[in-house]
Amino acid sequence: MQEIITYFKTAGKINTDETLILAKNRVLKRKIQKVVIATSRGFTPPKALTVFHDSNIQLIIVADNKKLSNTLISQFKREGHQWIFGGEATSRDYYPLIARNTLKRLCEGLKVCVEIVLLATDAGLLNPRELVVSIAGTGYLGFQQKGGGADTAIVMEAIGSQSFFDVPSDKASRRKIREIICKPF
Repeated sequence: MQEIITYFKTAGKINTDETLILAKNRVLKRKIQKVVIATSRGFTPPKALTVFHDSNIQLIIVADNKKLSNTLISQFKREGHQWIFGGEATSRDYYPLIARNTLKRLCEGLKVCVEIVLLATDAGLLNPRELVVSIAGTGYLGFQQKGGGADTAIVMEAIGSQSFFDVPSDKASRRKIREIICKPF
């Protein structure tokens, strides 16, 4: 099987629209039903609503900031999508710093993509072994405008945080990150 990975020249919100479109194309190609999206300032979710409109794909937003607009949250819920806050799950207890730092070496957004799938699975919004697309970004970089938005997307098999380090005897079952759709170079 061959698939294209898009590498962005720079990280940050400038890539949000393309990341969402690339993710949607992969979702449709793989017949995936759920997309998990990270947000901290609320920039990406409204764009995701537009891109995934009329696609019958369920969006699960994992926010790390409870100060986001209640109007935005209500709109998502009215349209049948899910919204959780990162602090409502316990994945950090089972997802140690060494694992997070290892994924950061590949890409900050990749670390977040894995983390939000763990959170959504722990919260009961994903079934273990379910194939999902996960979307995240580099993160807000304070004074720099590169942060925020989305610049990373992967196809991943859902897994709960307590099972993250279980090593099945079958090597194929060990692979949870199935595809990288896009990431900063």
